[in-house]
Amino acid sequence: MMEDKYNQSVESNRSADTPHPEISDGGIVSNIFNLHPLVYAMLALIGIFFLYQIVGGGLTVLLFGLDFTDDNVQMIRLATAVGQILFLLIPTLVFIRFQSRNILRFVRFKAIGVSEAVYIIIGVIAAQQFLQGYLVFQEMIPIPDAVEPFVDNLRKSIEQMYRVLVMVDTIPELLFVVLVVALIPAFSEEFLFRGLVQRNFEYSFGLAGGAVITGIIFALYHLNPFTLLPLMVLGIVFGLLVYKTGSILAAILAHFINNLFAVLSVYYRREEMFLEDKVDPSVITTLLVMFISGFIAVACWVLLTRTVAEKKKQDTESENTIKGV
Repeated sequence: MMEDKYNQSVESNRSADTPHPEISDGGIVSNIFNLHPLVYAMLALIGIFFLYQIVGGGLTVLLFGLDFTDDNVQMIRLATAVGQILFLLIPTLVFIRFQSRNILRFVRFKAIGVSEAVYIIIGVIAAQQFLQGYLVFQEMIPIPDAVEPFVDNLRKSIEQMYRVLVMVDTIPELLFVVLVVALIPAFSEEFLFRGLVQRNFEYSFGLAGGAVITGIIFALYHLNPFTLLPLMVLGIVFGLLVYKTGSILAAILAHFINNLFAVLSVYYRREEMFLEDKVDPSVITTLLVMFISGFIAVACWVLLTRTVAEKKKQDTESENTIKGV
């Protein structure tokens, strides 16, 4: 029944007076409800936001309260992993299934080259260091006295929650945190944003525009005002990686490396993290780190785009040779 509706929806789009909504690989963005791709993506975002943030978050609060402590942290980590799968990944797959019988093809799940993966890994680590430098300067922005206590309390609450969730003492515990904080979110969030949302947004905003707008929504979705701009930059980069490589695996890898590096940074610096009397880095040092890391990130992006372009050129030549052109 669902496949009949899907086929009818596709035929309806094909026979419409306006051009049918094609996507980057020539496929058709359609859904069994015959909604415009932009409307469909926004409804999916609202529905999944409600499920994950309101239902999933509400259940976590009911079960464990608002305090993250060493006594309940393992259960909270487990609840976080289960919530990502039940309330984010599975609903995303359902929404995609309403658009395509081949989910992996729809989200552009295909292999990337080793050299591409290396450029992505190095580039993401460099970009993260650049954005960390930005956060140092963001901390220097003066806050009005009227709202400073509220902002400080909110920042401390978020830092405390992250610290308890991520900081570990043993390797097995570290591996579990990597699973919860890095691996599962990389797949769940990328299937939602780059697989479902960006795929639909491309119809209304174009390939690059869909990547940029999806990246902005990706940042807002995390509900963290203190990392809004860095998350926005990363979200846009993840989207542009899919745009350039034609594979969601590029974004999944970048997302995973970004979160993994953050977890490992906390683990290997846990003795000095969040110390009240720690020495702030100098402005010159921060600018130097930002310049070097920014240069490396841009260089990796240039090398990646050249590698992808060369690969596409070779593929085209091979196809022409086979066809006898």
